[in-house]
Amino acid sequence: MVEANSVIPLYKQIVRALSDSIANGTYRPGDKLPTETELIEQFGVSRITVRSAIKEMEDAGLVERARGKGTFVSSDTQMYAADDRESFTHSCQLAGKQASTRVLEMGWDFPNLRDAKFLGVDDTQQVLRSRRLRLVDGKPTMLETNSYSAALSFLEHESLEDSLMAVLDRQGIKMGPNTRTLEVCYASELEAAYLNVELDSSLLLFVDRRYAPSGEPLFISRQVYCTERLKFYL
Repeated sequence: MVEANSVIPLYKQIVRALSDSIANGTYRPGDKLPTETELIEQFGVSRITVRSAIKEMEDAGLVERARGKGTFVSSDTQMYAADDRESFTHSCQLAGKQASTRVLEMGWDFPNLRDAKFLGVDDTQQVLRSRRLRLVDGKPTMLETNSYSAALSFLEHESLEDSLMAVLDRQGIKMGPNTRTLEVCYASELEAAYLNVELDSSLLLFVDRRYAPSGEPLFISRQVYCTERLKFYL
């Protein structure tokens, strides 16, 4: 059911509910969604509301409608929640996809002003930094650049071809709150080369700030996603 008194329109609530079901693997690429009548009964809304929700999902490329057959999850869509708190690897597993990683760089470098401010260091003080290319089913999907606090300097000697969150968990590092911002950016030469897109192509930039339970900063992550290979939902 949806919340009739919510400030979020009913059709938007249905979009979110169905998108969640796609992201967690309840509906996989190629699966048929419930019929209009079934969705009306499931959510307790009008036919117009259901049609508005399906149209928005179709416009976003999340589903495809086949005349006389029904509505199906798009076969080439990798779904993520824009406010996702899980690791990239875990999110791919939920969606039935295979995540892999290529470590491009790992070493010490001078942080930019944003990273230095977050980590509480002077921009003349080197910090540990990694750059990784994340792939979904073998396709370059995200270019990630992380800057780490001194507490995580042991990562220099860890294999980051695995999930970073799994490595931290094995080392007993607990995660506290995090913040995430989202904006559109345009592919630099480096990003275009690694993600196999045209220079200045539109990309999605997430900046994650991860903290320990005590509130101490642990690392800041700049993640650039290729929007041709996945969809985000709010």
